[in-house]
Amino acid sequence: MADLSVAQRAALAQLIAACPDHLLSQLEALAAAMTGDRAWALRDMVEAEGLDRRRRDAAFAPLSPLFRPRADGLEGLSFPSGVPARLWRSATRNEPELLPQLDRDDELSRMVADRLCLSAASAVRDQGEALWPGASVDQAAELAACFDLAALARRSLSFLESWLGRPGPEATAELKLALRQAASIAPDGAARLMEIYFAHLTDARLMLRLVAQATPAAGRETVVGESELAVFVDRVVTALAHRAAEAATFDPAAPGADAALLKADLDWCAETLAEIDMTLPLRADSAWGKAVRQARLKIALRLSELFSAAEKATGKVLPVERAAMAGRMTRPAPRLDEAADPEAAAKAKALAAVIGLVRGPATVFGCEAERRQTAEGLTGRLATWADEALERLNDGEAPDEGIARKRIALAAELLGLIGAKEAARTVRRRLGVAGTAPSVLTGGVLTPGATSRASRQVA
Repeated sequence: MADLSVAQRAALAQLIAACPDHLLSQLEALAAAMTGDRAWALRDMVEAEGLDRRRRDAAFAPLSPLFRPRADGLEGLSFPSGVPARLWRSATRNEPELLPQLDRDDELSRMVADRLCLSAASAVRDQGEALWPGASVDQAAELAACFDLAALARRSLSFLESWLGRPGPEATAELKLALRQAASIAPDGAARLMEIYFAHLTDARLMLRLVAQATPAAGRETVVGESELAVFVDRVVTALAHRAAEAATFDPAAPGADAALLKADLDWCAETLAEIDMTLPLRADSAWGKAVRQARLKIALRLSELFSAAEKATGKVLPVERAAMAGRMTRPAPRLDEAADPEAAAKAKALAAVIGLVRGPATVFGCEAERRQTAEGLTGRLATWADEALERLNDGEAPDEGIARKRIALAAELLGLIGAKEAARTVRRRLGVAGTAPSVLTGGVLTPGATSRASRQVA
């Protein structure tokens, strides 16, 4: 079979270069399974592209996160994803002999990588429009300035994990030294280096730890607020306010509502508040302090509303009627002659689920005592109602046994949702042996009263 022509190679090269990484690996596997000269040529081209990308990723590693959007949606310094490939070709055009050194992991390979990043910075300044079509002068200058800091970022990023944990004096000194060196490279170099660190953090809240370490403990909030690092605190506080507003407007009974989303927002807000309290305590009268307090208050008020709504919704699915006692005396007893309204049952379950889900974060928002009181009260009401309903079912007083069983099963489900799992298991276990079914213990058919007594004994 003939080899690929020049035109075919050019077309395939463009196609391979446009393939995302995950498709490139699939293409490589497909080419390996094919036979013939053209298949071998295709495989060689794919392997060469893969090797080139690995080298590029190694050289541009300190800045790689800047070329993809943040997963959490927070604002941050970023550049188009197509820029690195064009920039890499330009930076390596004049020194291809250096590329094999990037296949190793040693000091010399890092020196080569740093040199290529400086070449990339020069390329952006010389031909920015060709490498980043549509970019403004300021955008191109920002990209070039980031590549100026690549060598410093490469060395200092090795300390990132220790900075996020319990850094000692040496690690903290390394951070401050890196920021001073960045400021000596460019007037706004320190803030730009912090942007690079921020891009490497999947959890934006951890940036507060770096900000706190970069500033003196005395009057920290004031110092940060007046510095170029304030933008990072602004981003976290803005995200906190946004997620608190979403939690405050969440309606668990709305169609398609997912209580897990409320749980995720509350957990994130609670963890963020804890992080702020630990790393950057805020004054009550500061702008950040007011925003944080408002976010906490919004969530607390909403949770209180949901707890109250859960009590009302649960009461609507626990109907009672007056049952005769001795003489003219009556007492309230579970009503089992009517099926539960589906809409009311769905609302009660949605609100009960909230009570169980917010058990952890409710403490941070100052409403755990109210949540626990609501849960305990509902547990008592549901367990008592279910117990009396089972008694009526066992005594043959339920007009429709199927409807009665569904009502009691609903009570057990609500108990489980609010966190009373043991009480829910007890109700389900008793329901499983309740009613007027034939006895498997005696081999005969019992009367309703005898079935009731046997059911209670088994329960």
